[in-house]
Amino acid sequence: MTEFRSRVLVALVAALVVLGVAVGVRRVSAQGPDLIPKKGDGYDITPEDTETKAPEGFEGRTDTSTQTAVGNTPATLGKKVVTKFVMSNQIRTCPTAAGEAEGEGLFSFTIDSTSVQAAGTSTSHVEMRAKAKYKGQVNDDAYLNGPVKAEIDYTYIVSGSTRGANGALVTPVGTNIVDHITVPFLVEKGLKTGPSFGAFSGGDPTHGRLGEAYTVGAALAYWGGIYYSVAQEQWRSRGKCIDLSYTPPSKTVQPALGTQVKVKALVKTKRGESVPAKFVEVHAHEGAVVPLQGKTTDESPALTFTYTAPNQKPGSGGVGGFTAGVTSRAGITEIDWDAKLGTNWSGQISCMRMNSMGPYSSEQTSASSYFVTRIDIEAIDGVAHATGYSETNASETTLRPVARQGYEFDASSRSNGIAASSRNNGAVRVSVSPNGTYSINADYPPFGTGTIRSETCSRNNGCREQEDKYYIQSCFTGLGGTTGDPNRLHGEYSESKTEPIGNHSATQAWSYSWDLARQGTTK
Repeated sequence: MTEFRSRVLVALVAALVVLGVAVGVRRVSAQGPDLIPKKGDGYDITPEDTETKAPEGFEGRTDTSTQTAVGNTPATLGKKVVTKFVMSNQIRTCPTAAGEAEGEGLFSFTIDSTSVQAAGTSTSHVEMRAKAKYKGQVNDDAYLNGPVKAEIDYTYIVSGSTRGANGALVTPVGTNIVDHITVPFLVEKGLKTGPSFGAFSGGDPTHGRLGEAYTVGAALAYWGGIYYSVAQEQWRSRGKCIDLSYTPPSKTVQPALGTQVKVKALVKTKRGESVPAKFVEVHAHEGAVVPLQGKTTDESPALTFTYTAPNQKPGSGGVGGFTAGVTSRAGITEIDWDAKLGTNWSGQISCMRMNSMGPYSSEQTSASSYFVTRIDIEAIDGVAHATGYSETNASETTLRPVARQGYEFDASSRSNGIAASSRNNGAVRVSVSPNGTYSINADYPPFGTGTIRSETCSRNNGCREQEDKYYIQSCFTGLGGTTGDPNRLHGEYSESKTEPIGNHSATQAWSYSWDLARQGTTK
């Protein structure tokens, strides 16, 4: 029992220390310690602890501690007490293109008791739950801007029933207290300190549980802040959350000595959305490049560099070109552009497929869904380096009509999955016919899998969670076209259409692009 109780209270104590609040920890379990059997109370006690890392695309973890106590003495025979504690936080590793950094958290503590005696059977259920939605904003320097806001729904439930030996059922009036509180917390740069808290707000003191709501809310937000720090370090890792693409791609142009070439740079998230960015630390390997810094905006998402090749051939091992570092509200990265052609095909191949619907709502239904998959291939002398990303999220809530009362909750479902993976040592194969028609194929090892988590809830049966593997979806179809230069292949295709479906609409989009070159034998 000591280990279980310590795990239940450690987060609460941490929050209280951080807040400097003089609240007795025993108050958290207001029903008193007698509800939770411990060693020596006449029970066989079985503990079970699990730790689960957050799925792909998220930072955090879920800790679950369960204790099952079954009576084994004359005074406790027929009695069973199951106590369960859950602490969970999942913070998105990568912000959105708008710099939104979001996450969810759960603090849950339940006690379920059953007593089977000659006089009848009684059950009781005590539950304390705090469910949080986090929202932070990332600045253009790739650090959180101001506090993260935790919107927390706190519930305290007590219920039970007694069925006598004669079959009569008695169900006392239970307790169902609901409070909504807001807990702002500030995440410092780096991982040296925990988050600091702003002023709490919300809740109704007349409910009599506001102190507990603030306490468990603080514990939840404290660990949420810890994982925000971890996520912030991740999205500030170069190339973790954003891509920098060049047109023409690296290794597809080899300018003559002393000549210039224009290179357009575009920053995108892994989902494929363009991101305003600040270009810093721009410098040439050989030759010169301008500008040495610059910014892009939503209205002007690309920055054009002018690269001037050196007047003399680069020395042994030297490669003409330049490097650009990027900072944005979605992350940072640094990518080279090399002015060199290979003997085999080099360049980029990419595809994207997206479906979205909603959000929409009616009197009885609200729903939304989104799916995107991207595959990007960097080809270097015929070798394919593939990066894949797939994401899906969907939610739906339905209400049922209640006579003279409007509507009440009936059912809901939601799912969220992310898979991100890279594979090297593939191959790009190109076939060019004498009349100029060509086809492109890319082979690479299978991508790794991510995780999709789903939750279904119903009015009568509560909620059920499920976790499954999530695979990176394919988006490539046959690529090809006609060229007048057998050593340079370029093409692109995109389409987007929106169709009405009832009182809402659905959007589908596709895009493909390829830009490959080689030295060849005709130049």
